[in-house]
Amino acid sequence: MFKLPHLSKKEKAWVLYDVANSAFILTVITIFLPILYELVYMEPHVTGGVVKYYEIGGKQFVTAGYSSLWVKGSQTFKYLTSLLALTVAILSPIIGSWSNYRGNKKKFFRIFLAVGIIGGLGLAIPGYGWVTLLVIFAITSMGYNLTNVIYDAFLVDVTTEDRMDEISATGFAWGYIGSLVPFFVGLIPYALVLFETIKPGFLGFDRTMLEKLAIGFAFVVSIAWWLYYSLPLLRDVEQTYNIEQTENSLRESFKRLGKTFKEIRAYRYIFIFLIAYLLYIDVVNSVIRLATNIGSDLGVGSMTMLGVVVMVQVIAFPSALIYGRLTKKFGGKRMIYYGIFIYALGVFMVYLITAETTYYMWIVGALIGTAQGGIQSVSRSYFAKMVPYEKANDFFGFFSVFGRFGGIISPFIIAYYQAPSRLGINGAVLLLVIPLMVACILLMFVKNEKVAYVEE
Repeated sequence: MFKLPHLSKKEKAWVLYDVANSAFILTVITIFLPILYELVYMEPHVTGGVVKYYEIGGKQFVTAGYSSLWVKGSQTFKYLTSLLALTVAILSPIIGSWSNYRGNKKKFFRIFLAVGIIGGLGLAIPGYGWVTLLVIFAITSMGYNLTNVIYDAFLVDVTTEDRMDEISATGFAWGYIGSLVPFFVGLIPYALVLFETIKPGFLGFDRTMLEKLAIGFAFVVSIAWWLYYSLPLLRDVEQTYNIEQTENSLRESFKRLGKTFKEIRAYRYIFIFLIAYLLYIDVVNSVIRLATNIGSDLGVGSMTMLGVVVMVQVIAFPSALIYGRLTKKFGGKRMIYYGIFIYALGVFMVYLITAETTYYMWIVGALIGTAQGGIQSVSRSYFAKMVPYEKANDFFGFFSVFGRFGGIISPFIIAYYQAPSRLGINGAVLLLVIPLMVACILLMFVKNEKVAYVEE
């Protein structure tokens, strides 16, 4: 389906995994899981699958207490997002260091991929309570995220340094556009239910159950896509840079982990970059994971959010490719600055959204689409150029740590401050400008040249 003529066999296999896992991010994490969670969480407060309404003077109002109850549910979802990011952040360096030994990288990739695939299929089964749903989602997300730790580190095994920016950007670009295929397929049953082409009572199911079944179908399609486009990487990519196995490689991994952390701290440019990366990627990750949830909090309709997310994916495809090319001309750091500026502008636009200006979300989506894939891909390749290839897994383990911690701060801030008694959702989102500004300041102290390493 995807022709990538300018890539080697290994590069193509690596890029196709971005096509694979992006389906999970778009269909499950960004779109349907938040919708399913709201359905399940609010189920005791609906009748026949429809939110309870009362009418005054010909106008309909949501049942008293519904909105305030959903604020609590929304906060719970954001707190879980923070906790997941923290857990993966703790595990990532251990996995990264342990996978450095010969044969471990592919083995761990298979294990975590299996966890993600099986957990994702579990999400498709209707009938769970909201706690069970979140537990299964947590397990699935950990499989997905830990697989990505290994996947990112495979970049040094599949291409040369002069092609890293291009290959990394190509992965994100094709991931964005490729993920739309399973998303649209999975969307069809949900749209039929949403527009009542399939009406409540069909096969004896009420509207809530019909929505759950439609979302479950979307999950299965995205998981099948994820598995299918993972096969080229499993078949064609092997670990090139590695360390020989020892009798107790796990214990040795912890020793190497400590040593690598000391090395990272010793090379201040890498360490400063990682701190800056943590701050700006925190906002990027949070926008990806919480877009639909925040849209719901702001009163943006479900169909509008679906349209905005699709627009982001379409814009992100050429933008990520352009990002990769512009990086060769202007350098990685300047392009990262550009991405941070766009996100700050997007955050400000979200702050301006009210019940009368929900259409601003289209502007936000257009802005984010131009920078989302680019800032992620350039960050990955920018870091890859700074580390010694023989220790790429060790260093990418820490890169992943900072990236996974970059998903703890923003959801926690939004969850805490979104209560009407504090700042409300608009004010809470505006606070995300602060980590973006601090990241820009820190990047000023990072030099562009490659850091030289000497083994002790």
